[in-house]
Amino acid sequence: MDFKAITLDYYSHWIGDKKILLKESPKILFLQSDERNNIQNGYSKRFDLYVWIETDRIFVSYGEKAAPKIALLQNKIKNNFSLDTIKKSILKVYENTLSHNIKFVYAGNCSSCEMARALVKTDYEAYLSFFKAVNPYCRNTDWVKDYFDEMIAMQLCCGVFDNGKLVSCTDAPMMAYMEREVQEIGIHTLEKFRNKGYAMHAATLCTENIIRSGKYPQWSCAANNIASARLAEKIGFIKLSDAFTLTIENF
Repeated sequence: MDFKAITLDYYSHWIGDKKILLKESPKILFLQSDERNNIQNGYSKRFDLYVWIETDRIFVSYGEKAAPKIALLQNKIKNNFSLDTIKKSILKVYENTLSHNIKFVYAGNCSSCEMARALVKTDYEAYLSFFKAVNPYCRNTDWVKDYFDEMIAMQLCCGVFDNGKLVSCTDAPMMAYMEREVQEIGIHTLEKFRNKGYAMHAATLCTENIIRSGKYPQWSCAANNIASARLAEKIGFIKLSDAFTLTIENF
């Protein structure tokens, strides 16, 4: 399985030009894309600016709201690949909140999963209690059973139990594109049960199940989520790129 090619194909959809990340390109490429005018599947807001940054090239995907100031941004970053410079330039031009994420690519399993198992239908009450614990502000849980059933059918709900209590478990975020080919992994661990290796076992099993199903596992996290980044590396992922996203609130 060519994990990198499929992952680059997936994020090419985000940029708005299919397979663009698989092609030769200039060091810095600006693309106006209709994708930036839409809210992607599984997300609550539109990303007017999507900046993909690798070690030797940058892709800036922008929509209608970002277009009026895009020339200013072009002049500021030019051939500068410093993350800090790019971040400061975007903030100075658009003056909106900027999100910074790290995108990973699977490179091979290097951990174990014997402590974890795929949940089954009879585990629903344990999962619901776990869900409520990690989502204390979620008032409506009527939809959780259907979501749980979908996950267990695909063996994507993988967890670790401690004294009969579900304490760490994966989930399956909705994919914006290529949902038949790729699946991102979500993971939560109850605070009192962290740093015991539980998340590593659960996430490893979920990764293996995704691959067995014929799909390609994906991992993404906020740049300041050091725990998630370290977990990704423990289970066989390596950093692929940085990504900045920005939503323009005022227009």
